[in-house]
Amino acid sequence: MSRIRPLLALSLASLLAACSRAPDGPTPPATPTAPVPPTKTEATPVEQPQPPALATQPAPSEAPDLWVLPGALGPLTTETELARRFGKQNVHEMTLTGPEGEQFPALVLYPDDAQQRLELLLDPQDRDAPIQELRVRGVESRWHADNGLHPGMRLADLVQRNGAPITFYGFGWDYGGTIQDWHGGKLANAVGTRAFHRVRLGLGNGADPQPLPQGESGYRSDDPRWPGLDKQLVITELGISWPEDDE
Repeated sequence: MSRIRPLLALSLASLLAACSRAPDGPTPPATPTAPVPPTKTEATPVEQPQPPALATQPAPSEAPDLWVLPGALGPLTTETELARRFGKQNVHEMTLTGPEGEQFPALVLYPDDAQQRLELLLDPQDRDAPIQELRVRGVESRWHADNGLHPGMRLADLVQRNGAPITFYGFGWDYGGTIQDWHGGKLANAVGTRAFHRVRLGLGNGADPQPLPQGESGYRSDDPRWPGLDKQLVITELGISWPEDDE
């Protein structure tokens, strides 16, 4: 009887220990926790390549004047050069009539355009000879001489620019209206000049028809017998030629 009590006590102790031990099986998951946001870091800016600086463009006022005469044109200018500059379709070989019925070959730029037409007169005997003259006719032309003269300029303005009276041939013949004497003014063709300027006068567009001095005599711009001509007459023809070395 005394041996049974210790065994019973040992059995109860084992039973109590078994009840207090956690049952076998997987361990339950831990309680989830809120995620910690990642620390925000400032991105290092990437340096972008800069475009190369643009070249400075010249001001419009620095552009060459395309309508000035003689400009880049000279006695040795060829038809090929004209075609390259103005376009082959705008350069025409023509035969023109001059004073006293003379006919001569010419290269004509823009023959059907009153504003752009320019005649380059050639030697009637030798087409390969240097150009004899650049000629502009009509008051609407955009071409103008390098001394400031242009078609449509009034005689009054021409005299003012010259700084002296001028003398021109009377009208009614082949050379009518051509200026023959600048009386030592600023526009006179000086000896040794690079180019010779020829100027012819006529009635401007819209001018009132009126009697004009006639014939081969010369008439001064300040002739009191012809009042008002300085405002009625304008430049209707400009010619530029290159004198020979001995002229």
